[in-house]
Amino acid sequence: MSTPSQSMSPIVLLVSLCIAQILAMAGFANFAVLLNDFGVLWNLSSTQAGWISGIYFAGYVAAVPILVGLTDAIDARRIYLFGVATGVVSSVGFGLFADGFASAMGFRFLAGISLAGTYMPGLQILNDRLSESHRQRALPWYLSVFSLGTAASFYGTGLFSAHFDWQTVFLLAGGVQAACLLLIIVLISPKQPDGSVKVDRHPLDFRPVFRNRPALAYIWAYTGHTYELFAYRAWIVAFLLFAASASDFVISRESVSGFAALLSLLGMPASLIGAHMALRRERRQTISVVMVLSILAGSLLGFTSALPFEYVLVLAGLYSIFIMSDSAAITGGVVAAARQGERGATLAMHSVMGFSGGFLGPLVVGLVLDLTAGSGSIVGWGFAFMAMAAGSLAALIGVRWLLRYGDNNDRLV
Repeated sequence: MSTPSQSMSPIVLLVSLCIAQILAMAGFANFAVLLNDFGVLWNLSSTQAGWISGIYFAGYVAAVPILVGLTDAIDARRIYLFGVATGVVSSVGFGLFADGFASAMGFRFLAGISLAGTYMPGLQILNDRLSESHRQRALPWYLSVFSLGTAASFYGTGLFSAHFDWQTVFLLAGGVQAACLLLIIVLISPKQPDGSVKVDRHPLDFRPVFRNRPALAYIWAYTGHTYELFAYRAWIVAFLLFAASASDFVISRESVSGFAALLSLLGMPASLIGAHMALRRERRQTISVVMVLSILAGSLLGFTSALPFEYVLVLAGLYSIFIMSDSAAITGGVVAAARQGERGATLAMHSVMGFSGGFLGPLVVGLVLDLTAGSGSIVGWGFAFMAMAAGSLAALIGVRWLLRYGDNNDRLV
């Protein structure tokens, strides 16, 4: 007798996991949207706000080697359920008990563990249940839905914060994550690991990954990518509020959150187009061009904050598009380069290195703001966005160097 996820079509499985990931990310942007409020409420410096934003990714990095590495040995569905349950605890706990810097750090750390248990394990659920041809087509869609989940979290937080206090906003996020838990239990059935693939190494032995030069190149590229991406998403609402004030443009935080959601949403088609171009052309060349554009846009954005607000929004949108255009292309390169029996370990190290960048990005931007002219000045934001764009610069240098003597067959790798 076939089980639900074994009998469902690849499209239905993909759509189910995409919806689940959007629901699982309900708490992703809560702190970013409410950052200014918490700064006043808890008397936080920009560096402290950066720490709270960054600790989310530290939680991810701490948990992902174990949670994703274990998917080579056990069903990724079990890891996913643990991740979503942790998300419920983090959101509800923040709403009920967070009262300052230390407690906020603790609950956002748990939220990062939740993402570690859902994002890449969700990809492994697809890997374990789809054929190679279906997998290559499904992967860009699943990866790009991260932007949709981010946008939904930005928009939902902004919408609900206009009508409810911050505690209720976090509790509502926990309720949405609980709905995700139910969806996975009902629609995705258990699956035993493939016994035909012999894995001689321990599931948590990552040494073979570092001997795989093509995979390591894309892992490094992902590190710079996530450094830049999550710094952008952590600070974009605060920046847009400053830019509106600098140009005397009257706008509510709810509306700014809506714009931030739209900017994140632009990343979804950008990621899909970038992945398509990488498959049709040389992958490393596609990624390199996108990174150069991202460096240019990021280096300019902060210094334009006194321009009419509409112009700032356009440039912020272009920067978001450039940041996200290489996302699925990079992860696709990692998946293609991963050796049989090492895919879970490779994706785990991909996530560890990548989200280490995600941890550092928001923190570095906050530190730059405090060390320069501050978050109330054009110069401060100019240097802050230059610090963001440094992620693409480091990624570009690293990936070109690591692939310099690698395999020239870049349609897959």
